[in-house]
Amino acid sequence: MTTPSSPPPRQATQATTPDTASAAIPDRTCAWCKVPMTKRLVGGGLYIHYTCPKCIFQHTSKREKKSG
Repeated sequence: MTTPSSPPPRQATQATTPDTASAAIPDRTCAWCKVPMTKRLVGGGLYIHYTCPKCIFQHTSKREKKSG
């Protein structure tokens, strides 16, 4: 009897290496704490999710399409 092999571990590339898309995301400060919020793309890159590292306030906004 053979045991099934486990799949290789996933690499967390988006969290560790900033790409040009995340660098183009506008910064936002928390409405209460006035500290910079962390940001990440969600929904297949259609939305920007912000989280305050101090009070855990969250905000999501739709990403604007660039006209070109």
